[in-house]
Amino acid sequence: MNSVTIYLDGQPIQATTGQTIWQAARAAGIEIPALCASPNLKPYGSCRVCLCEIEGQRGFPASCTTPVRDGLRIRTDSLALNQLRRNILELYLSEQPEDALSASDTLRTLASRFGLQRIRYRRPKRRQYARDESNPYFAFDPNKCIACARCVRACDEIQGTFAITMYGRGFHSTVVAGNDVGFAASHCVSCGACVKECPTGALYEKAIAEFGQPTYVTRTTCAYCGVGCNFDVGVRAGRIVSMRPVDASPVNWGHACVKGRFGWDYIYSEDRLKKPLRRVGDRWIETSWDEALDLVVREFRRIRDQYGPDALAGISSSRGTNEENYLMQKFMRCAVGTNNVDNCARVCHSATVSGMMEVFGTWAATNSLNDIEQAKLLFLIGANPTEGHPVTGARIKRAIRRGLKLIVADPRRIELCRYAEVHLQLRPGTNVALLNGLAHIIVREGWHNREFIARRTENFDAWWEVVQQYTPERVEAITGVPPDRLYRAAELYATSGASMSAHGLGMTEHKYGSHGVMALCNLALLTGNVGRPGTGINPLRGQNNVQGSCDVGSMPIYFTAYQKLNDPAVRQKFLDVTGRPMPERPGWKIPQMWDAALAGQLRGLWVIGYDVAQTDPNLNKVHRALRQLEFLVVTDLFFNETCRFAHLVLPAASFLEKDGTFTNGERRIQRVRKVIEPMHGIIPDGEQICRVATGLGYPMSYRSAADVMEEVARLTPPLSGVRYENLDNGFGLQWPVPAVNHPGTPVMHTEQFTRGLGHFAPVEYQPPGEEPTEEFPFVLVTGRVLHHYNCGAQTRHSKLIEFVNQDVLEIHPLDADELGVRHGELVRLVSARAAIELPAALSERVAPGQVFTTFHFPDNRLNSLLSSSADILSSCPEYKVVAVRVEKISAKPRRVADVRARVLA
Repeated sequence: MNSVTIYLDGQPIQATTGQTIWQAARAAGIEIPALCASPNLKPYGSCRVCLCEIEGQRGFPASCTTPVRDGLRIRTDSLALNQLRRNILELYLSEQPEDALSASDTLRTLASRFGLQRIRYRRPKRRQYARDESNPYFAFDPNKCIACARCVRACDEIQGTFAITMYGRGFHSTVVAGNDVGFAASHCVSCGACVKECPTGALYEKAIAEFGQPTYVTRTTCAYCGVGCNFDVGVRAGRIVSMRPVDASPVNWGHACVKGRFGWDYIYSEDRLKKPLRRVGDRWIETSWDEALDLVVREFRRIRDQYGPDALAGISSSRGTNEENYLMQKFMRCAVGTNNVDNCARVCHSATVSGMMEVFGTWAATNSLNDIEQAKLLFLIGANPTEGHPVTGARIKRAIRRGLKLIVADPRRIELCRYAEVHLQLRPGTNVALLNGLAHIIVREGWHNREFIARRTENFDAWWEVVQQYTPERVEAITGVPPDRLYRAAELYATSGASMSAHGLGMTEHKYGSHGVMALCNLALLTGNVGRPGTGINPLRGQNNVQGSCDVGSMPIYFTAYQKLNDPAVRQKFLDVTGRPMPERPGWKIPQMWDAALAGQLRGLWVIGYDVAQTDPNLNKVHRALRQLEFLVVTDLFFNETCRFAHLVLPAASFLEKDGTFTNGERRIQRVRKVIEPMHGIIPDGEQICRVATGLGYPMSYRSAADVMEEVARLTPPLSGVRYENLDNGFGLQWPVPAVNHPGTPVMHTEQFTRGLGHFAPVEYQPPGEEPTEEFPFVLVTGRVLHHYNCGAQTRHSKLIEFVNQDVLEIHPLDADELGVRHGELVRLVSARAAIELPAALSERVAPGQVFTTFHFPDNRLNSLLSSSADILSSCPEYKVVAVRVEKISAKPRRVADVRARVLA
């Protein structure tokens, strides 16, 4: 775009062609008052408050719709303009409720600014609308609506849901949700974009209405998914009343999802753990913090002295901060003397690490979320962003409206399939065959990037020996995807000029999940779609700190940044910094811990922020292992399923009650800031660890979380330049950050790969751990739903439960008809290991022969159905392929939650 010069009230301003006067003024820090205009929305021009005068032009044009051109001389502040604005505002206020001037919102703020103290006009006789309070988090008062349509445009342009619209004419114009059914019954996803845009308070947050406007805000990072949205947390009288997404954030650009925007209310749940609990027989006794932590010290010392340090283990949390995860691994290695430490990234994206390390030499996203804007094509495989990563899902929809092409590879017909050029509806567990088949077509058609392959890769010939066998016909026989769709997808990916891929747990949670990631990386090498903006391999991390918990070394076979435990230089550095030698024996991964407990080798375990008794596969085995332990201590926000097996339960602090950092899925290390003091006198997780370590004879003491990060930086080359003062100056840094003044690395592998040359990794398709049989003819796939997160630990204790309060079994109508099952009827789901009961939800999102459900509600014990099958390299469990049968057990339909039913439509 070209630069032009305009003159605002005599001041020269540099603007760009395509901007409006209002946008150019705002970019220069000059405010032109407006009601319908928003920096987040396209120009609209309905309120007329942003009037201006242009030299040589008659009238008073709206600055929000008038484009700039070189040499324009514009007046935005004059007696005539301000009188017009005052009159316009008075007209708006004349239609407002009687208390119009006393309320607090943009309309009233402008009225005060222009000296409007009373309304001269008689209030028109206008129909009084009932308020819509159906949504648990916000309400709508149509009587305050001025029909500026900012809420409607936000829903359309930012979120892309199109759930609300303008309805009626003249004085009867208002906003309606759906077919005038109210927000809760509409397709609204409760992202809050409409509420944020409303200038009159017609849409308002219930928490603010109850407790008042915040008196100060603190900026922090969301603790739900791996997108890592930035929020300004509003506080009044020591209580959190709002979380508002930050407009300038390069991660979420002022947008949010229902969980991040509103689902923080779990911190005030009555169910939160408040005091340490000690098991005495079948009873739980409250105990003091000193007594509780002393008990951990005594039991860990007893087990260590009696059985050796390898009889103890620790499991940290991808929901915890980088600093807490680092402290846990340091505690286990230095205070206890074992490498038996792991975190819950093991059960989600550990296969991503194994796969990407083999091909690229690094274990993380190659690009940034912002690269979606620069990509010409997005290949989405094994991920459902509109439910699992909603802000990224909305960004993808916006990019598609601007011209981005989309390929979706998923066994289910997810929402984004509506926008896709091609939907590759493959059978679960056949990712490797599909990706090899695409590569086969690309080479056969000559669409591969020969120059890139020759200059930057190795092992192409050995790889081609394998891939040439994956003809479209063979791939169709394995995956069920027709050759014409394979050809179309291959051509789009190879020829777009900038193809970016994003994958999720549908790629990793398989017996050969690592191989699937390798095959995806091979495609990027083959076409040169890596090492530049708008390309690359980009895992969508499930939890907020999956990336960081591994980066800081909370793993049994690697140290920080995947440094090898047997590397002499790493061991010496560890000794120099910690004063203790690195334990030599590689530790147990989480699945191996259960085997060790059953074998009597693991005697004591500390689990922080991870409900293994609900979320791990083959729950019957996990529960037996937990019962075998002599001492189990659990630190968590709520009394979860794992607590039922514990000997001691410690309350945890939420992300709003502590300092630290999270690392999102694009390698961005961001600050987590304490907003309020920990409630009920709770000792934060990191301090718990330090006190127990000190009690075991290894003093661990830090003045602040910043000091912990500085220690991490000393030990971790890609993070060596990370300091809190650098993180606080903006929106974090994307590692590698090799020096203190380094700006971070948005795009990796621009000149060469971490391992040198990109390595084509030949991988053969091998069948999943289980396949359908006559006894178990269906394939079960598990996942998540928009309104809940992982095991539901937080969301079930918030008002999000009002949207979805049960897991349901999605089943194709043809299968349901054959079984005689109606929508809402209770069915029994049976595997070779267990049986559970769920209400059926008929849906064409799943293919015939497949069923799908979530694991947000522990009473179902869904994961008892799963086997212990796991990725052969990383031990990531195979959640995505389970052989089951469906049995009808009830003829009385249950009510399936309305929101869930709409999602299935």
